[in-house]
Amino acid sequence: MNTPSENRKIIDQRIQHLVPGMELSRDICSDDGKILVSQNSILTQHIIQKLYQWQIPYVSVYAEVTTHNPVIDPRLQKFLNTYNQSVTIVQKAFDDIRATQEIPLDTFTATADDIAAGVIEAGNVVDQLYNLPPCDDYTMYHSVNVSAISALVATWLNYPPDSVNAISLAGLLHDVGKSRLPLELLHRPNRLPDNSYQEYMQHVSHGYHLVSKIPNISQSISAAIFQHHERRDGSGYPGGITDYYIHPYAKIVAIADVYDEGMTINCENPHSRLSPYSSLQKLREQVYRLDPKTCIIFADNMTNFLSGNRVALTDGRQGRVVFINKDYPARSMVQLDEGTVIDLSEQTEVSIHYIVR
Repeated sequence: MNTPSENRKIIDQRIQHLVPGMELSRDICSDDGKILVSQNSILTQHIIQKLYQWQIPYVSVYAEVTTHNPVIDPRLQKFLNTYNQSVTIVQKAFDDIRATQEIPLDTFTATADDIAAGVIEAGNVVDQLYNLPPCDDYTMYHSVNVSAISALVATWLNYPPDSVNAISLAGLLHDVGKSRLPLELLHRPNRLPDNSYQEYMQHVSHGYHLVSKIPNISQSISAAIFQHHERRDGSGYPGGITDYYIHPYAKIVAIADVYDEGMTINCENPHSRLSPYSSLQKLREQVYRLDPKTCIIFADNMTNFLSGNRVALTDGRQGRVVFINKDYPARSMVQLDEGTVIDLSEQTEVSIHYIVR
């Protein structure tokens, strides 16, 4: 952590956007010059609470991604081009990790930055993620999707740009530990027998150990990789820790992971995977196991994207979504092709099955 400061980017971070694991780049002093917290200290929840008590508006910290970041071309290609390029890059990077047991961080950092930039530029990016041809590698597409969704959620939570990039990188790397698992475990984790699922769960520990070998990697990013399957009620893994101990970045990545998983895990058959409506409903059902505030912000913003889609219902009829049921998105109001508007919340045997592309 003691890389010379001239080789590391320094940013001013407002107190409300500080998270445990950030490193101070300058002393924090009182009005009379007394050092309250010294340079190079690693922020903890206790220190952050003290800063609130001292009414210090912002502090200087080292940027969380400390390796060289290529300059992003302002003429960034459209998001879907960036997305497809990112999947290809991540595929090669995972192959390299399997061979070398080392993460090419510069590659992942540049890709995460491009994804975050594309998210900001594209706007309705989450809907676009699922308007793509069937995929042949769940892990690669899922990693890029989680990166994009995590960056989008971070912008909705008003994180500053450097933190959005760090959260995007955490999302891109969240499943990097799967590079150390047998390939037969990767594509059907929800159908694995108990003994195989125990081995599958080790991907978070594998990912943490791979990332921890990188000099100056942000502890926030490491925590997100290690904790993205933890749940605030203690029902998650690997540690079964509860809300207070779960890093804010891990909570964001967890929501992106849960939302995307059902829509990509059966990616070779688009009719067998969840629709965004069903996945959003699943997220709402887990709101108190995840982070409620972030879940609600995500769900509320997503409803702006999902109205107007053409959908197929579970009984085979098709139509267009005209009103989103925020509590039960898969049971929204749909105008059928023949003109009738039906409220699916009143027809419990029928729900939205998938989006018609």
